[in-house]
This record gives sequence, C-alpha cells and structure tokens, in this order.
Amino acid sequence: MSFATTLGEIRALFAASDNLWYVLTATAVTSLNHPEDIAHVYKLVEKEINDSKIGKAEKEAAKVNAVMRLRDGILKSFIAHGFPKTINGLKHLHLSTPESIRSQLPTSPIRQENSWSDIQQHRARGKDLFGRIYDRHTQRVTQDMHTFYPDLCQTAFHQLYGPILSDTTFLSGMETSLVLVTGLKAQDVGAQLRGHSYGALHQGATQQDLMRIEKLGDMLCRHYGFPLPKAKL
Repeated sequence: MSFATTLGEIRALFAASDNLWYVLTATAVTSLNHPEDIAHVYKLVEKEINDSKIGKAEKEAAKVNAVMRLRDGILKSFIAHGFPKTINGLKHLHLSTPESIRSQLPTSPIRQENSWSDIQQHRARGKDLFGRIYDRHTQRVTQDMHTFYPDLCQTAFHQLYGPILSDTTFLSGMETSLVLVTGLKAQDVGAQLRGHSYGALHQGATQQDLMRIEKLGDMLCRHYGFPLPKAKL
C-alpha cells in the first residue's frame, strides 16, 4: 500500500474541518523515523487549502499558518522521541514548503528570552501547564523526577515545559498534549503515554480524540512494517 493511500485513510479518521490531523500525522511519521513522508502530508494540506472556497490571500495565510503549526508540533514532539528525529522532521518540512510560503515565515524565534522577566514568565507558564496535565498527581510526579535526578526535574520545568510546551502561539495546551500522546504512542512508551493521555483529557480532549491517535499510530506502524505498539490509550 502506498503512503498516499495510508494518508487518505488517516485523513478520513478526522472531520473535514479538523486542522490538527496533519500535525499529529507529521508527529507520528517523525517519531517512526520516516520524515521523508512529511512531504506527502504537506501536499495534502496544500491541496485542501487550494480547494477551499476562500480568496487567494486567505489561502496564502492558511498555508503559512499550517506550516507554522507543523513546525511547532514537530518541535514540541522532540520531548517524546528525541531531538535528532525532530531535526530531521523539520528539515523535510522545510524542503517540502514552497519558497513562496517559506519567504513569509518568521526568521527569528517565536519564543523570546530577551530578559530575566521573559524567562520567569516561561517558567511560571510551564508550571501551570504541568499542573493542568498531571492534576492531583503533580506533586508526586515532580518529587519522583527530583528523586531520580534533581537536574531532571529542573530540566523538565526550565527547558521543556517552560519555553517549549507551554507556548500556545500556534498550538493550544490540549493540542500540545495530543502531539505528545501521538509521539509517545508511536514510541510505545506506556508509562508516559498514560500520563499525557490523562493530561489531554484534563485540557478538553475526548476519548474519541485519543482513539483516533491510537488508530493513526497503528495504521502507520502497519504501513512501515513495524510491530504495533503495545501501550494502549
């Protein structure tokens, strides 16, 4: 079965108006170490925008927004599958993006750390997101990380949740949690998958959202000839 066929089946899992499907799909193919297929994802997104009944300027803006959502989803997903895969995913997205869209993308980071105040705001924002994800288990998870290695806990708050995950410029907190769920499902990391699945639900996701991710992950694993993940949502 061609990737285009599998991609069409994945697209059919989501409503026509859904604009998260492509971020989750790009996350999964990046996690499964097939970043070259991000080109197919972008082409389908572009086709849907071109087929929509909006003006030319609105179509251009929609493509720019879609690429930024893809960029941020793939960046955030490194927390599930590692930085090297994320670099490769973003490289293939860059190569897949037409120059006419590339030229409209930001040329400086959207996450600014120009002052100590910026950093403090990021850390406070990150702790808030962490609390919304882990809810009543927040203190236990924090203490566990500190016990395993104090630097692990510090890194989670200061480098991961603060500046990266809690930024909602292009992806909401709920969408970010679903990105992590997708990456963890593809990597078959059960313990963290459970935690982030509950975190997504705490932020407004539904069981149907989680089931779509489970199906998406299984479909891609079958396509690439990988064993199906054992971890369940």
